[in-house]
Amino acid sequence: MRLRVVGFPGKVRLDHPTALRVRSGEHRWELADVTLVNPRLATDGRAAAAEFDLAPLLADLSRNRPLRLQLPGVFTELPVPPFVVQEWRELPDSPL
Repeated sequence: MRLRVVGFPGKVRLDHPTALRVRSGEHRWELADVTLVNPRLATDGRAAAAEFDLAPLLADLSRNRPLRLQLPGVFTELPVPPFVVQEWRELPDSPL
């Protein structure tokens, strides 16, 4: 499962690879930047999108905890409420 972060082209430029930092209380994760694996994003000269592998995070979560995301150079804190975490956890592991 992938999380895609998209900024406004020309306003945000995302360098790759840059790990997405996630925290919840004392728990910490660094999610791998897998943007360059996606051929469409790898060749997009605007560099305004990034994709991250959510699998390690979701495998670790046993509850629907609120999360805080940080992408260095882009945003310092993006809150993810528990109901969104619940939706992520309920998604199937494999594509349909």
